Amino acid sequence: MSETQSPLDNGGPPVVLSGVGHYFPGEPVTNDHFARLPGLDVDDAWITKYTGVRTRHWAGPEERFAEMGVKAARAALDDAGLDISDVDVIVGTSATARPRANPSSIGNNYMDISLPVQRQLGARDAFAFDVTAVACAGFLYASVVARGLLATTGARTVLVVCAESPRAILNFGFKNSALFGAGAAAAVWRRGDSVGGGADGLPSRSGLIDVVLRADGRYYDAFDIDENDKMVMRGGVLSEVTPDMLVDAGQTVLKRNGLSPEQISWCIPHQANTNLLHPMADRLGIPRERMLLNLPRRGNTSSVGMPSALSEYVRDGTVKPGELLLGVSIGRGLSWGAMVFRYQ
Repeated sequence: MSETQSPLDNGGPPVVLSGVGHYFPGEPVTNDHFARLPGLDVDDAWITKYTGVRTRHWAGPEERFAEMGVKAARAALDDAGLDISDVDVIVGTSATARPRANPSSIGNNYMDISLPVQRQLGARDAFAFDVTAVACAGFLYASVVARGLLATTGARTVLVVCAESPRAILNFGFKNSALFGAGAAAAVWRRGDSVGGGADGLPSRSGLIDVVLRADGRYYDAFDIDENDKMVMRGGVLSEVTPDMLVDAGQTVLKRNGLSPEQISWCIPHQANTNLLHPMADRLGIPRERMLLNLPRRGNTSSVGMPSALSEYVRDGTVKPGELLLGVSIGRGLSWGAMVFRYQ
C-alpha cells in the first residue's frame, strides 16, 4: 500500500461512528492493594510513577467478559438511538480471555466474546465473530473490519464489543500486574450518507476517514502464556520499540491526509503507560492536554482502553460530535496502527 494513498479510497460508502458505551465493574481497586502483597515490593508512589495508574477495576465471579460486554453494548446502542434489532453484525475482541483458564462467559469454558454477547443481547438476526490475534489493538482492527463489512455485506449496523478481565491470568509476583484492569466498551458503526467535504477538506460525515495498520512478527514473543496460564510480558522490549511504532503510524496517517497536529482535536491512544504515552504525544506534536486518558482511574484495559476513554469523554462533554480524532494503538504480534476518525 502506498504511503500517500488511503486504503479506504475504494469508493465504498462512508461510515458513521454513531454511538459509544463503556462499563467498569465493582469499586476501584487502589494501589494500596498491591502494596500489601508479600514480596511485590511496591507502593502507591512507585506504581503511579512507573505506570500512571492509581486505581483499576476487577470483575467478580458472576460477571465475565460477555456480561460486561452486554452492558457496554446496551449503552452504545442507547447513545446511537438504536434498538437491538437494528444490529446486523457483532464483532468481539479481547486480549485476556482464555479457554477454561479465563473463559468469556458464565457457564461455558470457551473464550469467544461475540456469540455469548449476541445471545445475551437477544440479537438473533446478527451474525457474530471475534477478532483476537491483535490483542490490545482490537478496537482499531475491529473498526476497520466493521467498515469493510458495511461496504461489502449489505449490513447497515456493526456493533464492536471489547471486553477485558485480566485478573485470572496475572502473575501477582510481578510488578506489572498492577498495571491492568477490567472493563468493557462498545461502538456502533453505521453506513452513512454520501455527502460533501467539511471545512477541513475531509468527508464531513465519514466516521472512519483513514487508517494505517502495521505488524512485525519479530516481536511475537514479547507476550506469552506460561505453564500456569499466566501472562508473560517482556516490558523491556515493548518500551524500546513501541514509541517509534506508534509515532510512525500516527505521522503517516496525518501526512497522507494533509493534516497537521493542530487540526486534531483529541488524540485517543491505547491506554498503555503514561511514561510511554506522554513522550509519544510530544513527538507527534500533540499537546499532552489534548491526549485523552482514563488510564489513571481504569488502568491498562487492553482493547477496551481506546473506546472506553472515548466513551467517557463523550459522556462528560469533552469530545464534541464532528471533532477530528486520532487513535493510536498497539497489541500482541506486534500489531499496531493509527486511525483518523470522528464521533457522530
